[in-house]
Amino acid sequence: MSVFTGIADQAKNTAPKKAGMDSVLFRKKLVEKLIAFFRIFLIIGLSFVILYPVLYMLSVSFRASADVLDPAVVWIPRTFTLENYKMAAWLLDYQKSLVTSLLMAVLCAVLQCFTCSVTGYGFARFNFKGRTALLLGALATLLVPIQTTMMPLYNSFVQFTHHTGIPTIDTPIPMAVSALFGVGLKAGLFIFIFFQFYKGMPMELEDAAYIDGCGPIKAYFRIMIPNAGAMFLVVFLLSLVWYWNDDYASVLYYPSNAPLSVGLSNMANKILASAKPDGTAYTQADTMAYLKTGALLCVAPILAVYAVLQRRFTKSVITSGIVG
Repeated sequence: MSVFTGIADQAKNTAPKKAGMDSVLFRKKLVEKLIAFFRIFLIIGLSFVILYPVLYMLSVSFRASADVLDPAVVWIPRTFTLENYKMAAWLLDYQKSLVTSLLMAVLCAVLQCFTCSVTGYGFARFNFKGRTALLLGALATLLVPIQTTMMPLYNSFVQFTHHTGIPTIDTPIPMAVSALFGVGLKAGLFIFIFFQFYKGMPMELEDAAYIDGCGPIKAYFRIMIPNAGAMFLVVFLLSLVWYWNDDYASVLYYPSNAPLSVGLSNMANKILASAKPDGTAYTQADTMAYLKTGALLCVAPILAVYAVLQRRFTKSVITSGIVG
């Protein structure tokens, strides 16, 4: 009798525990489902914000003039045409502007990667007087509006050309020199990214290199750079996009040989001030179609680069977040 009583008491004690565990598991599954729903909702919202303009530009770029302002045409044009691409390329002087943008953006991004990497490595690995103040100063450059520095820099390059005869305006030299000396677009952010990465790397790597006879410079090139490939990719792509989209500094340094960003900014004025090659005037539908197509032509190279490097870029961003 006592045995059966003990079993009954044990069952009574176990039942509340089991009920409590079931309640915890239910709440955990409910939280996981809510998080999954929020994640899906966020992805859909971001996709709408990011993809909708691109898809709309793509749709308008293939529309004839009669379909551009027709409310009955939502996505698929009644009449497909490539005339918008021809006119947008002509208005942008696309081939020449594309070469200018590629040369400027790639050159400046490469130089900025190297300069910011060296600077970030110095802040992360060497203790010297005033290191914290200098690092804060580098980050503070992000707060300085570009308008306060562009005109003095522009005058400096004009004076340099006047005294030496070496042309700088309408060339990549002004933007490249700024990138080389660590004062390029968003350089403070890139210095901080490299600083965080190098700070998280184990000191034993460099200690082993020093034992093998390497100095600080040799250890940097042989040990640190090969291990910082992910950060170089992140900084290169971010810098490439910022230089590609810049139209404030570029319009000063490229008054005639304009890159795509400047050409797109001036496209509307060019349409208003001129006529089509056949002598006819631009209509409102033409203006809208050419501007949308021009914007699509400007972002197409960057989209192509991202499509090729998407997987590596995503992994690099994750790596930078873990290290930071």
